[in-house]
Amino acid sequence: MLKLRRLVVFISSLFLLLGVNEMRLGSVQAVDLPGYEPGQVVVRLVPGGDIGEINQLYGTVVLDSIPGQPEIFLLQAPPGANLLELVLLLADDPQLLYAELNYLTADPESGSTNRIYGWGDSTTFKSQNANSKLNLEAAHGYSGGAGALVAVLDTGIQADHPEFVGLISPLGFDFVDGDPDPSEEANGLDDDLDGQVDEGYGHGTHVAGIAHLVAPDATLLPLRVLNSDSRGNTFKTAAAVFYAAANGADVINLSLGSPERSLLLSEAVAEAAGLGAVVVAAAGNVNNSIEQYPAAESCAVGVTSVRTDNKKKSDFSSYGAWVDISAPGDSIVSTFPVDGYASTSGTSMAAPFVSGQVAVLRSLAPDLTLNDVGLLLGGTVQPVNDFFYPGQLGEGLIDILASLEALVLGVEQDPGNNVFAGCTGG
Repeated sequence: MLKLRRLVVFISSLFLLLGVNEMRLGSVQAVDLPGYEPGQVVVRLVPGGDIGEINQLYGTVVLDSIPGQPEIFLLQAPPGANLLELVLLLADDPQLLYAELNYLTADPESGSTNRIYGWGDSTTFKSQNANSKLNLEAAHGYSGGAGALVAVLDTGIQADHPEFVGLISPLGFDFVDGDPDPSEEANGLDDDLDGQVDEGYGHGTHVAGIAHLVAPDATLLPLRVLNSDSRGNTFKTAAAVFYAAANGADVINLSLGSPERSLLLSEAVAEAAGLGAVVVAAAGNVNNSIEQYPAAESCAVGVTSVRTDNKKKSDFSSYGAWVDISAPGDSIVSTFPVDGYASTSGTSMAAPFVSGQVAVLRSLAPDLTLNDVGLLLGGTVQPVNDFFYPGQLGEGLIDILASLEALVLGVEQDPGNNVFAGCTGG
């Protein structure tokens, strides 16, 4: 039977290589669909599987792999292949645990009206409304995040920004260009053909600055996974998550996402959780309840945005039972290239407030487990006041001071508020 199966797979592969249409699924055309990297497939071998045999059978070529993950590969499909058909064939191969498209990722503000920067300065950065609502000044009396490592997976960073002096890890890496320099880059091109040039430039620096605002003594680990138009893919993102967790990140901030669930990225998030890293992800700016990933993963903290003036949902925020917690995301002032400060809105801004909170907690108590952190995050929130979205804005608005006080005093939290209640990876 196995030989017969192999023969069927081989013949099917020939159809793919020759562009034959008889095996087309329904009305699916032999073209790459928006939302995926053209011609790319991600696969994971079963233990003992042979990628060489896979390539021989399907006419694929290895484009990339992930250090420390010897069974995961990014493959180039053969010319003219129907990508969806190829993925289905690969997924059914007994040498593979799974096969999937290499989904595109982007920051939630990409292509939206929320990407509007207004200039600020260091004074407004440190005295803005969100700081007082989260009780930051008092919280820093307990911890500034010293000793904690915050990985920021984004468009890169302006590492020599005055706010970051002495706080950038030498382990930073650029997964877009494959080099050890994760600096923000503006290439002057419209890479995603949406009519805007370098629309993502500065996003990573802005996000990193918010984490730094909450945890000013924490070390930042910048990992560039999005280009200057804030576009990336799940393979590079997962590779960076694996990398951050393997290098001891206490928290991994992902102010990016996709409406498509990637098995590879889900696996990376679960492995990071198993190593004790807290993965924090932006819930998205689409103002509906459609799940965004990795925010909707059970081993990630999905963060949406609420207004600090009235604790109601921000106009742009995604919502749903899959959201874990809320944080400020409206008109947040943070660092911006070059050596400046700017204000913008989005769930990308909300997520690093939570990442910074994890950093100060872990700084004060490095041995906190994933479960401990989940209880402290969810159990010390301020209630949100938006009756239009009951149970859809997470446990509530984070309170950084309250979480540190609960940690110091040993206050037990209700297990029902644990933001990692459904996670089995940690």
